[in-house]
Amino acid sequence: MNLNGLVTRIRGGAERSDDVLMETVVCGKCGQRFAIRHDPTRQDVAVARRQASWLEEQLVWDHIQERKHQGKIQLPWLQ
Repeated sequence: MNLNGLVTRIRGGAERSDDVLMETVVCGKCGQRFAIRHDPTRQDVAVARRQASWLEEQLVWDHIQERKHQGKIQLPWLQ
């Protein structure tokens, strides 16, 4: 459980987590999908949207620097 939120790559199978799915981000370059999840006691839609924008930028940088996307990413709590 991460209080700031956690991004996990969405694969074909069902994902199991106690955290709440807040946003889904799709990489514009390769189409991989990522889920932004928050702890059930700390859900914030506005923060999740800012985190989604932050994540989109990170995914672009991954392609610019020719590195693979990580399977899990710890998120900053963007006020």
